[in-house]
Amino acid sequence: MKNQTFHWELRTILTQFEDAFNDIVINRYNIDKEAKDQIQVNFRYSPKNRVLHDLVQKNQHLKLPIVCISNGGLKRAPERVFTKHDGSYWTDTTTPSNSSWIHLLQPVPVDLTVNMSIIARFQQDVDQIISNFIPYCDPYVVVSWKWPDLIPFGEFEIRSHVKWNENINFQYPLDIGANQSYRIIADTSFTIESWMFKNSPGPGKPIYVVDTTFATVSDFDAYADMKARESEYNADHTTDYTVISARPQFFLCEPFAIYENAPSSLRLLGNMLDYTEAVYISSSDWTMFDTTSSSTLSSGVTYQPVLTTTTTTYPGFSGIYIEKSAWIAQEHRIDISLTPQSSGRFDIIATNHAGYGLLTEDTIRPTTNPYPSGTDAYDNYIEYQYPCVSGVEVLTI
Repeated sequence: MKNQTFHWELRTILTQFEDAFNDIVINRYNIDKEAKDQIQVNFRYSPKNRVLHDLVQKNQHLKLPIVCISNGGLKRAPERVFTKHDGSYWTDTTTPSNSSWIHLLQPVPVDLTVNMSIIARFQQDVDQIISNFIPYCDPYVVVSWKWPDLIPFGEFEIRSHVKWNENINFQYPLDIGANQSYRIIADTSFTIESWMFKNSPGPGKPIYVVDTTFATVSDFDAYADMKARESEYNADHTTDYTVISARPQFFLCEPFAIYENAPSSLRLLGNMLDYTEAVYISSSDWTMFDTTSSSTLSSGVTYQPVLTTTTTTYPGFSGIYIEKSAWIAQEHRIDISLTPQSSGRFDIIATNHAGYGLLTEDTIRPTTNPYPSGTDAYDNYIEYQYPCVSGVEVLTI
C-alpha cells in the first residue's frame, strides 16, 4: 500500500486514558484514621518490568507508589460493526446552500487492551489507588475525542467506552533479601473501544436525482427480451420508471381555500422539505398580496437556480419571497403564515439546492392502471385529483 494512512488514533486514545489516571491523590492516615498528609501518585507510561528495573537502579530515584500503564494488544471488534456501508456523506446543515460535502469512510472498530500495574510499599496505598477507579467503572467510563479528519464546517465527537476487566491480581514478596525493599504489585487491565480510520477521499458532491428503471425480471427469459420491452408505453406494464429526486415535492395543501384580509395558516405536505431554502408565492395577479407594508413578503424577487447545469429543468422564475420568519419546514411538512389582500388563486414554490417544487404540478396524481380494454398509455385515467392542483384559492368574504 503506497498510500500512507496514519491518524494518531492509538496515541490519542491512550493520552485520554492517561489523563483520567494521572491525577490520583492518596492520604496518609494516623492510628485514628485521620488524614494527616496527601501525596501525588506517580504515573508512568511504561511496562511494569521496565519500572521494576529502574527501581533497582539508584540513579533513577523513583518514588513509590507508582501507577504504570502499557499497551497490551489490539484486536478488531466485529460485534461493533453496525453497517457494511463504506461510510456516510455530511454537509453543513446550518447553510444548506453550501455545496461542500465530505465523505467520511467507515472506520474499523478495534479493542485496545491497556495493562495497568500499581506498585507500592503499603497495602493501604494500593487500596486507595484502586478505590479511585473501581467505583466509577460500573459498567464503564467514557472518554471523548475528535474525528481525526479535518472537517471544514465543524467537529465530530467520538465517545469510547473504557471497560475494566473486573479483576486485580496481587503479588506480595515471599522471599526478599536484606537489601531489597518491600513492594506490593497489583496488576489489572482495561479495554478501550476505539477506532482505526481510513484516509477520507476528497470533497464529494451531492446526488440530486436518481433515474432508475424497475423491471419484473421474472417475466423475461433473456436480457434481450427485457431490453425490448423497456418502454413506458408497453401494454402489459412489465416496466416501470421511477425518478428519485432531492428537490422539494408537494402532494397536498391544507386548506386549499382561504379568505381575503384574514390571517391564514397553510400546511403543505410532501417529501424532501426539511432542506427547504426559500418559499415563494406565484400568481398572475400580484396585487393579491401587500408587499409594501408587510414585513414577511418581498416583491420583485427573481430566483435563479443554483444548479446551473439544470436550468432547462428548473428555469428561473419571478415570485413573492416569503421571509423565513413566516414559515417552518420539517421533513414532510411546511407551515406558512400569510394574509391575502384580494381574491384569486396562487401557486406555492419551495426551493432547495437540488431544484424546486410547485404545488400545482406536484399534486397531479395519475394512476398507472389502464382501462381493461386499453392498448396504450393514453388510456390511463386520473383516479382522483386534489383541489390544490389549481393552486390555493382566495375567497371573498
